[in-house]
Amino acid sequence: MFLMTIILYVIIFICGYVWIKKKLKVSSSDGLLYKHINRFHLIGELILVVAALIAIFVMRYVLEWRVWAHQDIILVVAILHAFRSLVERRYMKDTKQHFLSAYASVSGLLLFLGLELFA
Repeated sequence: MFLMTIILYVIIFICGYVWIKKKLKVSSSDGLLYKHINRFHLIGELILVVAALIAIFVMRYVLEWRVWAHQDIILVVAILHAFRSLVERRYMKDTKQHFLSAYASVSGLLLFLGLELFA
């Protein structure tokens, strides 16, 4: 049942992503690889990743709290998408890519909350 729920969630996410992309006429990215927008984005993401790794290490090994919570990675990815959305809105507003990043961030947060509450 859990696997079917995740598959349904992925299908809904992809349909919503394609719908937003067509509805808002968002220009496609330059390629399939992930690229940083500028140096501020690169440094900001590195700081967020290091802080998240330290927090996960402290929670799991030092405090022995949330030992089996794999969904923390989903929360970190959602926060990274939120940061990307803010940077895209600030520096690349004309491409409308920030709408897709914000959608991915909100979807990730909803997935995290769903896993925390119902799994």
